[in-house]
Amino acid sequence: MSNKQEKNGYLSLGYHYIRPDKKYDRFPRIISNGIEEFHSHIKIVKKNYSIISPAEAWKFSYSDFSFDSNRFGMLFSFDDGLSDHYKAAEIMSEYGVKAFFFIPTCILADKLPAGPVLIHYVLAEYGIGGFLKTYREALEEYSLDFVKYNIEYEKGKSDTWDTIGKIKETINHKIEYEDSQKVTSYIYKNLFLRDYPDALEIMHLSESQIREMIKMGHSIGTHSRTHLSFASRGFSEEIIEKELNHPREYLEILFNIKVKTIGYPFGERRDCVGIAQVLSKASGYDLGFTVEPKLNIKSTPPLELGRYKVTSRDSDSVLFDILKKIESRDGFGWK
Repeated sequence: MSNKQEKNGYLSLGYHYIRPDKKYDRFPRIISNGIEEFHSHIKIVKKNYSIISPAEAWKFSYSDFSFDSNRFGMLFSFDDGLSDHYKAAEIMSEYGVKAFFFIPTCILADKLPAGPVLIHYVLAEYGIGGFLKTYREALEEYSLDFVKYNIEYEKGKSDTWDTIGKIKETINHKIEYEDSQKVTSYIYKNLFLRDYPDALEIMHLSESQIREMIKMGHSIGTHSRTHLSFASRGFSEEIIEKELNHPREYLEILFNIKVKTIGYPFGERRDCVGIAQVLSKASGYDLGFTVEPKLNIKSTPPLELGRYKVTSRDSDSVLFDILKKIESRDGFGWK
């Protein structure tokens, strides 16, 4: 096999928060990659990979297009439609990089934050105790099963990260679909929005910012409507229409563009089981990105593309080592 053939594929990075230095951050407890660290990531990627555009990723899956290089390609992507991403889009434009931004349309259509993003901000601002107090009020407000959904926590005794994991698991996966939306909406309106009238602007991109990002040359895709874990909620006609069909159609009409790509919310195996099959029978979506860390090659199904979900622990050198392991397929992939 020739060197060119060996390098005929691409990796993809998936980012979330890109925050300023902690001393300038309004919410310093949000776990993130720093802006300067992000610059370092771009530089090391440019040095070792051929950065590709969203359009080239589509051509790679659907035509005989190949990367004319002795290096693997690299695609940048961003999940959750975070306010941080406007600055990230500007930074990438400075480097001549075009990326995918996956948008949960609740931030535009419903004027509500995505559930996981709300959880991050509320925990960062009010701590676990403050979050759970309002969470329990929401359970009572909507007569939800308190015994089933209550999360025990005793400050100084309970494990912090274990409790945060239980909060995310319960809201994102265990509580029924409509009830979960009620709970997060209650917490938003009765806690964070109460104290921060500009809450949505703090958390998420605005319509005008997304328009500017499109003008920069970046591409947008969907991230469902409410950042839903499909596997834990099922694939009823209602969910397919609200969480898959509506977001694509909404973004196309709002921004007068074609939207063919989805970044699967959460994106892990349990969240993606069955969704590629659903999309393969529906019209509109051509590419779907998981967070399985794998090399995308010609035989990779276009609705099962891989990405590496970048973490706050990834310095430029750590990230580079991880990417080399993904290239060699050594110990990576869903377990």
